[in-house]
Amino acid sequence: MSYRHPRARRLAVVLELAEKDEKEALRRWGDSQKKLVLEEERQQQLTVYAADYQKQIATPSSGHISAGMIHNTLGFISQIETALNQQQEQIKRLRAQTERARDAYLKSHGKVQAMQQLLQRLEQEFEHEQDRQQQREADEWATRNAAIRPTSR
Repeated sequence: MSYRHPRARRLAVVLELAEKDEKEALRRWGDSQKKLVLEEERQQQLTVYAADYQKQIATPSSGHISAGMIHNTLGFISQIETALNQQQEQIKRLRAQTERARDAYLKSHGKVQAMQQLLQRLEQEFEHEQDRQQQREADEWATRNAAIRPTSR
């Protein structure tokens, strides 16, 4: 937008930079949310895997299970549970990161909105001042014309 108020023209550059920061903050927030969703999906997959292996031990399809197979399956379930615990920590960190990214975006968005309102106010003031100036000039012109014209009676 092209501003007419001198101060607004100078602040337009600052607004442009703030808008770029806002877009970048929004991108970071979106990226963080995507990572969080992916990690939550991975956690869900691990949970399904663990449940499947526990089911294999509880209800064997062939009727009998060797001790070695039970031992191996329990070991694998333990590894999955360890991975699940790590995944929960990762998700916890990503949630905190996403919250910080959201806060950063909201802060930059608020800054942009405040600057836009300020620039709008400056433009309104400028237009109001222009209107007053034109009215003063019109009044002066009318006063001069009234003084120059002789009154006829």
